[in-house]
Amino acid sequence: MTAAEAPAARPAVAGGPGIGMPGQTGAVLTGGTYPGELRARGVSLSERLSALARLVQIGSARVGPEGFSAGLLADAEALLARAGERLRLSSHHTIAVLAGGTGSGKSSLFNQLAGAQFSSVGVLRPVTREPHACVWGMDGAGPLLDWLGIEPRRRYARSSALEEGERDLTGLLLVDLPDHDSVLARESAEVRRLVAQADLMVWVLDPQKYADAAVHSRYLVPMAGHASVIAAALNQADLLTPEQAEDCVSDLRRLLDAEGLHDARVLVTSATSAAGVADLRRALMETVIARQAALRRISADVDAMAARFVPYADDMEVRARSGLVPWPAAAKPGAPAGPGSAGAASERPGGPAGSAGGAATAGNSAAGEVGGGAADAAGETASAADGASAADGAGPGEAGPGEAGMRALPAAATETLTAAFSAAAGMSGVGRALQSARELKAVDYVGWPVAWLADWVARRDPVRKIRLGALWEELRDVSAGATGAQQAEISNAVTTFADEAGHGLPGPWQISVRQAARSRTTEIPGALGTAIAEALPKENSVAPWWRAVAAWQGLLLGAAAVGLAWLVTIIILGGFGAAPNAPLLLRDAGLLPWVALMVVAILLLGWLTAKGCMALVMRDADREREQAQQRMRAGITNVARLFVVAPVERELAEFARFHDELTVARARG
Repeated sequence: MTAAEAPAARPAVAGGPGIGMPGQTGAVLTGGTYPGELRARGVSLSERLSALARLVQIGSARVGPEGFSAGLLADAEALLARAGERLRLSSHHTIAVLAGGTGSGKSSLFNQLAGAQFSSVGVLRPVTREPHACVWGMDGAGPLLDWLGIEPRRRYARSSALEEGERDLTGLLLVDLPDHDSVLARESAEVRRLVAQADLMVWVLDPQKYADAAVHSRYLVPMAGHASVIAAALNQADLLTPEQAEDCVSDLRRLLDAEGLHDARVLVTSATSAAGVADLRRALMETVIARQAALRRISADVDAMAARFVPYADDMEVRARSGLVPWPAAAKPGAPAGPGSAGAASERPGGPAGSAGGAATAGNSAAGEVGGGAADAAGETASAADGASAADGAGPGEAGPGEAGMRALPAAATETLTAAFSAAAGMSGVGRALQSARELKAVDYVGWPVAWLADWVARRDPVRKIRLGALWEELRDVSAGATGAQQAEISNAVTTFADEAGHGLPGPWQISVRQAARSRTTEIPGALGTAIAEALPKENSVAPWWRAVAAWQGLLLGAAAVGLAWLVTIIILGGFGAAPNAPLLLRDAGLLPWVALMVVAILLLGWLTAKGCMALVMRDADREREQAQQRMRAGITNVARLFVVAPVERELAEFARFHDELTVARARG
């Protein structure tokens, strides 16, 4: 690296009356010192960076036309990477940039501060095309200059021959930027890059163009949240009278206040007469000593980036308004808000998912350096990444991050979904068909055989057999899964459930909840069929007592047949005298009424047995139907939970985690 040795700086000339703002001489440009790690509302910068990395992880899985903005996630990743790089590099140096337009005199002011003609000053056309850097104390500054992209031949060192008054500037890395209003796109892009990397920005303005819309609209207004690390130097004060200088300062102050830059410091300088340069030098000196500019710059960047995530969390009071989502308590300031602690308008999306890895690494690197002692961020953010992966990849019924800290959706919502699935699967029809099939099958065992004969003669028995076969065919078809209109009913029920579950959430999260609910819709019909099949008894199964009744009915039928044969024998042998020597029981005509009465009694007993047993069969079939429907409902409820409710609950848990991480990133207690 080329390091030019600078002569001692010339004594600064204090400004006369009206030069500089009263009461601000020597004030620290960053607004004060913060010992140890920078904290905002009790939340450390490392925690905020880690929370921002987790926001990127959550958002990366939900990029889409109506989801998270790919541009926002890319910007957040770039910020995490930039913060990580800055905090890994020298913490003993403060990067201060002098930015301004053509002819503002910033290069002359740079040379005044450096005490040497390091940056060339144009005579006919005062233009700065390349950045120049002057470093007070080169130890450890090399990697920082490489990161800034300063060419070695434009690096200058103030490491020796310093006056005693400048030793307190050790650690200052002052950069003279190209003109922000350059017509060359490359130079404008270079200014934007270096402004984004700077710890402290000093905008050098001249009396003619201090209200120029280019600098205000492109740089100052968008960085209203960075007022604590922004200063405005009204240069070329030697061209103004004290009264004119005071008027310009008042007007510039008014412009900055209107743009939200209330904390931005205004200084009046003259590179030609060195008026006010001493004030600027002292301000830089105290800022370098404080060593908080880098942290405050990154903190302001995180503030701005977190604000861009707010539309994806909607109103921060959404938890209190939502009746469906029982959000866990927000993370307390200063407490990590990762998966473990959570227990879980302008941005339009589009772009690739899966970009969380780089963000996580950068965020952790940044976190690991803040304050010189934060926990190893690589491990912390890796845990966050694992948590996000678990949430996105957890199977049905497996708890994702944050799910343990949330109760389930209201039972009524799940019951409504189960009822819709039951109707779509035809559970009631299945129960009735099962009951009918059991009753028809029981006829073969407990029915009166005489009635069978009558049915056979009347050709009703084949019809009964066909109907029984049709019922079991229908049950088998239902067990194979819903089809046609039934699948449409399932889809409508899932959509209705998702809309109710996502009610009150921001638009992107409503979409993600619906996608989660519908993520396994194609598997639901088959799962419902399986649940119904498992609830049904074995086809054509027979109750043990049916066989006993069948044996009893066979015995009665045999007795009736014997009685009829006895009756016929008495008529033939006794009535016609065909066998006079036959036993009296076979030829005594006086027994005819009694034998006939016995046969009738046996037939009546068989009929009554059949009627009574069929009543029992119908009662048992009705009870079996109810039991089967209970099993089917339990199975359908399990299907609804595994395939719809659990994914929705995991998505709601992710929203709760997103909400808590955003609270930490914004340092809102």
